[in-house]
Amino acid sequence: MHMANELLSIPVAAGTLAIAAGGLGFICRKVREVLTGDKLPLMGILGAFVFAGQMVNFQLPAMPGTSGHMVGAVLLAIILGPHLGAIVISSVVIIQCLIFQDGGLLALGCNVINMALVPSYVGYFLYRTVTAGRFSPVRAYVGAMLASIIAIEAGAVLVPVQAALSGVLAVPFSTFLITMLGVHALVGLMEGLITVAVLAYLQQVRPDVVTDTLPGRVRLSRKSVLVTLLIFTVVIGAGLSLLASGMPDGLEWSYAERPDEPDFPPAVSNEDSAIAAVDEFQEKYSPMPDYSRRSSKLGEPAGEGMEAHVGWTSFAGVVGSAVTMVVIWLVAWLLRKKQARTA
Repeated sequence: MHMANELLSIPVAAGTLAIAAGGLGFICRKVREVLTGDKLPLMGILGAFVFAGQMVNFQLPAMPGTSGHMVGAVLLAIILGPHLGAIVISSVVIIQCLIFQDGGLLALGCNVINMALVPSYVGYFLYRTVTAGRFSPVRAYVGAMLASIIAIEAGAVLVPVQAALSGVLAVPFSTFLITMLGVHALVGLMEGLITVAVLAYLQQVRPDVVTDTLPGRVRLSRKSVLVTLLIFTVVIGAGLSLLASGMPDGLEWSYAERPDEPDFPPAVSNEDSAIAAVDEFQEKYSPMPDYSRRSSKLGEPAGEGMEAHVGWTSFAGVVGSAVTMVVIWLVAWLLRKKQARTA
């Protein structure tokens, strides 16, 4: 659900970047109240896990022409709490944009809002509402499933709103909105299944790593759980990413490209030269566009110079996960250090 630059106008892009920056600034102040030393390695590894998971596009059931991928915001919010979860998923989205050209540079504010801030808090609130009172595994898993679906839908709703405010829609707003909601209901369902699977695993081996501790026996040490999550991350990033569907994701299918409809007219029209210039800049200076080796030297247009080689997707999965883990750890460490100075 990474938005491209063409879905926005410059004023809307600037406004959403300001809102996202302000929201992250506020969250960073709140994070210092809940950030403890033992959360740092967990935040980094979970961020890497989500980064790797987002690389695996799966074909959507009943829709052979499109695909989806996990977002992970609700999973992170349940395990880490909404503040820390929002910081982690925002870091993932920013790294994807700046290094891998996944999401437009001008759309970065929208993608942080739609994929990180809104799903983290909406999902966590719904999960806590469903699971309030005496713990029940069924309620916990149902809550995680519902929270995942509704949080994904909440982010999906914002895309047509932002595009409409930008004045770039070539179809009625209701058409784009209904299409986005329908496609992302399936994405949310798959997201919910992944979230439930990870929570079920943690409940069985180390329930106390979850912020609102799940009941259950501790069967593995904290270090062992971190190691297993790291192994899962490498397997997903280096292996499963090679099996990712090449079909357009739910957002691309909704407005730009449908393999089963060659004559599908794009739902967006944006002829702003500034948008085209930003696209060109991002294409020239992204180190590993589309999670592969550049087809040209840095600073040159795509299509010139070096050719990509098989295996670079795996390399991007491992390197991207490692960079994500280090960046999140450094951010958390800096926040922790500032917390200590304030105290």
